[in-house]
Amino acid sequence: MASFEWSDLRVFLAIYRGRSVRAAAKLLDVSHSTVSRRLRAMEEQLGLALFARQPGGLVLTKTGESIVARAERVESELIGLERDLFGKDAALSGLIRISLPPHLAQHLVMPILATFSSQYPDLAIQIFATFDIADLGRRDADIAIRFKRAPDEHLVGHALPDFASAVYATREYLERHTFVGPGASARWIGWGSKRAFSRLQRETPFAKCPMQHHIADPSSHFHAVKSGMGFSHLQCFMADPDPDLVRVSGQRKVLLAPAWILIHPDIVTTERVRVCAQFLLEALHSREAQIRGERP
Repeated sequence: MASFEWSDLRVFLAIYRGRSVRAAAKLLDVSHSTVSRRLRAMEEQLGLALFARQPGGLVLTKTGESIVARAERVESELIGLERDLFGKDAALSGLIRISLPPHLAQHLVMPILATFSSQYPDLAIQIFATFDIADLGRRDADIAIRFKRAPDEHLVGHALPDFASAVYATREYLERHTFVGPGASARWIGWGSKRAFSRLQRETPFAKCPMQHHIADPSSHFHAVKSGMGFSHLQCFMADPDPDLVRVSGQRKVLLAPAWILIHPDIVTTERVRVCAQFLLEALHSREAQIRGERP
């Protein structure tokens, strides 16, 4: 095998997993030209092509196939070493990387992290506000907040309050539309998969209202309801504090979604990770009534 450096193998594996130079550049957070240049250098060093271009993207050649298993073994060893060294770090300084859904970051967690940062000024926080599932085993993030029924078996999980959602509209929209009966004039704004949303729609008293719009992103969906485009399920921690939004009367119950703070066991005792996770856990539990949609 040619004497590749680990950085070369990372590029090779990113292209293999992303099936394109552009996807690999996104995975590695580098430019498209950097990935192209590194791939070209590897192939020139070998004198052989590692990938072939197909309609569905880049696919491995036989030479590339012979490298994958070895590259992944090197990756596994280096990630394990990195986790082991990181897990022994007891300093309350350095970087903490947190992965969580964008609307959770924007509407709930950012003020908590601002307070945390003021108390621990030597810590730097990197936020991955995304619906992509961070691979904690590969150190894509140190802490993840996810909506899940139960934590993955290989991760350490701390349960958060169940997140409630209810059906909301603006006051003006409520005054101008009817929500029940054959002549109902209100219109749903859908989110998520249309099949799953249709099931939720049928379980409400407002099932005769058709869905007119469909907006997948929770923050955009929230602002669509707030702007009067229609009515929909919103998470209570976002909607209840907003004076323009009210719960549509007649609904029988809120929906509850379990959530967890997740950490890889190899770094759970790292002091900065432990302190940050505990801070988030306590702060979110202190907001349990807001998260669960419980109103005085």
